[in-house]
Amino acid sequence: MPLSLRRQQVLHVLVDEYIHHAIPVASESVAHKMPVPVSPATIRNEIAALEEEGYVLRPHTSAGGVPSDKAYRAYVESLGEVSEPSRQVKQLIKRSLPVSPMDVEARNRAAVRLLAELVHVMAVATVPMATQTRWKHVDLVHLQGLLVLLIIVMEGSARLKQQQVLLREPMTQDQLTQLANKLNAKLAGLSTDEVQAKSAELTTLEQEFVGLALAFMRQEERTANPEHFVDGLRHILAYPELAEGTKARALAEVLEYQQLAKTLLENMPGRGIVRVTIGTENKEDLLRPFTIVFARYGTDAGGDGVVGVLGPTRLEYAAAISNVRYLATLMGEASEGGS
Repeated sequence: MPLSLRRQQVLHVLVDEYIHHAIPVASESVAHKMPVPVSPATIRNEIAALEEEGYVLRPHTSAGGVPSDKAYRAYVESLGEVSEPSRQVKQLIKRSLPVSPMDVEARNRAAVRLLAELVHVMAVATVPMATQTRWKHVDLVHLQGLLVLLIIVMEGSARLKQQQVLLREPMTQDQLTQLANKLNAKLAGLSTDEVQAKSAELTTLEQEFVGLALAFMRQEERTANPEHFVDGLRHILAYPELAEGTKARALAEVLEYQQLAKTLLENMPGRGIVRVTIGTENKEDLLRPFTIVFARYGTDAGGDGVVGVLGPTRLEYAAAISNVRYLATLMGEASEGGS
């Protein structure tokens, strides 16, 4: 059942108060901040009803109310279309963010530094990468006798893979080069599944080389760690609820095992959309103490990255959404300049 207008207002005020003060909110405090005068007794009844519906928690019977994850979700939905950052903030971001398409690393470092300072939480940005590994180029190099070196370069990865192959029959370097050129002409730009489908059209020898290359491509998709940048640990540890033992350890594990960057890439929204996951909405146990606000940026040609923030559930949601969206827009425009 949808909340009544007054109950929505009570919840909005309660969440706002808790975000800014981090102490259980008393009904009297809510009554003072309501858009229309309401008695504390009425507010107490409304908060009790919100508690029954799972929006409000009470750490102690006599204490004020604390928002649940459900309350934060309702609060975010009630924000509607969040406005863009102020003109001054936009100017600061534009001055500080390198826009040259060649300065990917500098741009990402600047983005996370800016976001961390603007929202006062931890910020993360990943370098754009292809969502699928694709065949870019293969070389075949004669070493000695029947021994050949296979070198495969993949789109979406800065690394190359190589493996020595023992031929059944000798081949000259010219023959190997012709074979490699044929494979590149036929397979360049194709994904692993597309390469697999095309291999049926090849000779037995060509299929052997393609099979080795495919194994590398699939391994790359399984094990690739996204290159990413993080800033703002100092801000997030300033929140008392995140500096204590178990949550601080969870944060350390998130960073150590690169869980945050991987999770964001696995759950990328469409371009232009800001996704907010709150507390228990996060599938990974390590991320459940936190709220994550993130957006996709990039191009079809250059691949996609994500930029976002991680903070406590009592996050400044409007500021986080506004700044993440604006940064993603600018980073996407800069990426298009290099595609």
